[in-house]
Order: sequence, then structure tokens, then C-alpha cells
Amino acid sequence: MATQPTDGASIGDLLRSLIGDIQHLLRTELRLFQTEVRSNIAGLKTGMILLAAGGTLMLASLITLFAAFVGWLIPVVGHGWAELIVSVASAVIGFILLGTGSKKLGAAGLTPDRTIASLKQDAETLKGN
Repeated sequence: MATQPTDGASIGDLLRSLIGDIQHLLRTELRLFQTEVRSNIAGLKTGMILLAAGGTLMLASLITLFAAFVGWLIPVVGHGWAELIVSVASAVIGFILLGTGSKKLGAAGLTPDRTIASLKQDAETLKGN
């Protein structure tokens, strides 16, 4: 919505035009930011729902698998030791997975990258470079 001042425009008219253009630019950037954040949050919400559903099913299968491991180890090391070995091994693997997952689940996915790039481009344009 860039306004084109006429050749005989006064300084006041030029300033009003400039202020109007800046206001329009800021409103447009705000709409872009809002749209981008909504899109990022919607994707995050869907991903979290799918993770919860998948995690619930995987938990049920892991419980069954661990029971099978215990049953397999009982003849070799005895009941108590079999439960301890399976429990410690699963705890170590669980801690490793939790640590890796928490590092990957940062806020970087929510950063409005397009808005930031657009604002940087606007700043460069205003500087005249």
C-alpha cells in the first residue's frame, strides 16, 4: 500500500504518507507473525497428540516385552536377578532416550523464522543498503 506523493506535496504530506506506510508495514508484519505462530502451534499440537497416542501403545508393548525378558532370564540367573537386570537395563535406555528427546524438543520449532527474515529485509530496505 505504498502511497505515491505528488510532485507538489508538502513536507507534512510526505511525513503523513511515510507514517501511513510504516503503519501499514507494521500491521502486515504483525499479521505474518500471528499466522506463522498459529501454524507452528497447530503443528506442535498435532505432533504432541500423536506422540501421546503412540507412547501409550508403546508402553503396553514394552511392558509385555520386559515380562518376556524376565521370563527368559529366570532359568539362567533366577527370578530376583532377572527382574533386576531387566529393570536396570530399561532404566538406562529410558534415561538416554529422555535426555536425547529433551534436547530435540527445544523452542526452535516455534521461532517465527519468516517474520524475522522479513523484518531484517525491511530494516535493510529502510537503511538503503
